[in-house]
Amino acid sequence: MRSIWELSDKARPVPVIVLVDEVAELYLMASSAEKAEVGRVSTALLRLAQLGAALGVHLVVAGQRVGSDLGTGVTALRAQLGRRVCHRVNDPATADMVLGDFSKDAVIAAQQISHTQQGVTVTYVDGQVMRARSFLVTPDQARKSSGRYAHMTPVLPPLGDPPAPAMPEALGVHLVKADPMVDSPPDGMADSGGEAGPIGGVIDR
Repeated sequence: MRSIWELSDKARPVPVIVLVDEVAELYLMASSAEKAEVGRVSTALLRLAQLGAALGVHLVVAGQRVGSDLGTGVTALRAQLGRRVCHRVNDPATADMVLGDFSKDAVIAAQQISHTQQGVTVTYVDGQVMRARSFLVTPDQARKSSGRYAHMTPVLPPLGDPPAPAMPEALGVHLVKADPMVDSPPDGMADSGGEAGPIGGVIDR
């Protein structure tokens, strides 16, 4: 079996849609401390784009500009996104970033969307260039829709393992080894005169 969509309705897990907005912000992080994190997140998004659909996890990426000038990470991610939607753009280069590797006709069509055609998009789906239209959903409408369909919210298992409990040292607690040959201190007090802490430790002040 290569995909969850080959399973029966009862056995198929609930599909998950992952939305990533302003994706360019990820690749604009330039400090040395952030580069390692950017690499990890970029690799995770790439693997999700490559393998997620078969597992029922679908990736939707949005951004103002997703050009190769942001680095090889965004170029590799863009190559895995087989369906594109381009709204009105201010320059040919932006349209080319979204649609250029699929269809030059689509790039031209995107540039013809005028400022009076609000919501009009050019899409590339399954080898076909089409025009589509999105429409505005206000926050109030979104809240009402969420409430109307809240009863249909699926129950999903937690993603990943639960976080490990903090070690005593991280809480400012030093473990002390009990000596059975030494008289125990009074209840609730530690031998060093500090306050008694969890697991018989001493909490630093």
